[in-house]
Amino acid sequence: MENTNGDLQAKNQGKILIIDDERLLRQSLQKILDKSGFYVETAFDYPSAKKCVQNMAFDLLLTDIVLPKITGLQLILKLQQECDLEAAIIFITGEPNLETCKQAIKLGASDYLEKPVDRVSLLEAIKNALLRRKHTLLVYEGDQPTSITLSTDFLAVNEPVIEPEHKKTIVTNLENIHDALSTLKNRYGKDFSEDQRDLLNIVAQNNSQLKKLLKKTILNP
Repeated sequence: MENTNGDLQAKNQGKILIIDDERLLRQSLQKILDKSGFYVETAFDYPSAKKCVQNMAFDLLLTDIVLPKITGLQLILKLQQECDLEAAIIFITGEPNLETCKQAIKLGASDYLEKPVDRVSLLEAIKNALLRRKHTLLVYEGDQPTSITLSTDFLAVNEPVIEPEHKKTIVTNLENIHDALSTLKNRYGKDFSEDQRDLLNIVAQNNSQLKKLLKKTILNP
């Protein structure tokens, strides 16, 4: 069982258990959730996950489907049978298929995410999983515990704020990249191989699309 937070701190936080045999992925997911205000513990197999569940009532379990000895589906089933598991469940996998998705739904999973999982999608899935279950968290005011039900404002996904001067700088830099690519193509394009021209066109097209998107979203929110 891995844990970087204190038990007292966990009282006022949504508690999530990450189960994955890949250490770097566990650490990456834990970092995201830590920064988002959750209390997080991690496990890498069934024994370590069972120990965590026996020691704490988690609000949500985030588990990989592909594990070394038993699948994440089998792991959750065993926890449900042996530990009276009541936490919300979200599965993640690098090998998605219809059959495992069906099995996940049968186990009561709230979501089924494909790796790599980006931060916004992960937090949105967690928020929705807890809200759908009208999950209750225990909040301590002094020594007295008070149960509260999550509201739609809880776990809001807050995107980083971009300062106005930085917004214009981003678009200006993209325009400079576009100009440099155009100059490169005009001056040396005749000497490029077909593959080099294709790659240059791909970079130019993507840069142009990104510039349009950023102008629309960050300059005209």
